[in-house]
Amino acid sequence: MRGVIVSCALLVTAWTSADNEPVRASIIDSETDRIPQHTVAPEYPRKARRDRVEGEVMVCFDIDRKGRPRRVAVRRSSNQQFEKPSIRAVRASSFRPLADDEPLQTLKTCRTFVFALVPRADN
Repeated sequence: MRGVIVSCALLVTAWTSADNEPVRASIIDSETDRIPQHTVAPEYPRKARRDRVEGEVMVCFDIDRKGRPRRVAVRRSSNQQFEKPSIRAVRASSFRPLADDEPLQTLKTCRTFVFALVPRADN
């Protein structure tokens, strides 16, 4: 039985900053046969919000049979201050566990987080 390849992009308006400025973390998954079960959006770093810094981080990882991310590492980053929140978000996420008869995918899965400040409508 062949697995289904899934490619998804999630747009998450994560929260607002202390000064009520909306921030957004877009999440883009690479093609994988593993289905996300619980996806966590990274926290936008306070200093980056204050300094109006936007950026992008690609985090790659393996997924074990139980659906937990393993061997999590940053593959590409536009700004170092977004790396730790992105790694924490991947580690807190989970995927559908595999049945005993399903083969384990050996390719790395990558998740890209795009950190952006959303312009307010009242400006």
